[in-house]
Amino acid sequence: MTRASHPPLRRGASIAVFKGASVLLVKRAKPPWQGLWSLPGGRLEIGEAPRDAASRELKEETGIEAAIEGLLDTIEISAEASGGDIARYRLYVFYGRHEGGRLGAGGDAALAQWFAVSALEKLDLTEGAAGLIRLAAARLDIAIA
Repeated sequence: MTRASHPPLRRGASIAVFKGASVLLVKRAKPPWQGLWSLPGGRLEIGEAPRDAASRELKEETGIEAAIEGLLDTIEISAEASGGDIARYRLYVFYGRHEGGRLGAGGDAALAQWFAVSALEKLDLTEGAAGLIRLAAARLDIAIA
């Protein structure tokens, strides 16, 4: 598949999880977003509902469990994959609050860490992540300085 062709649309889910005024982020271990901080998430498995995928990916990548409050947005993004191909994704972005678990990076995450929402501008984030995090914080009535 080359840049000129129309790659298939892959479906995925992610989640903005908050503990107080902090949000949980993962540092991506693999391309296409290797080295960038982002919301925990990944591909939907065959027959899996987006909400279930968000919970599963959260647990796999961070060890954390969350009470999902709702669907924040559905977005489409593209990124350069291996060999110069373009990968297209439809992501269902959820939001919720920390419910339990033990923090530790796993799956496609090199690191998993809580960050103050007020410190997002200091991080190297995936495109659009900061806006989604702020929107989720507003929906949860989380005050950010």
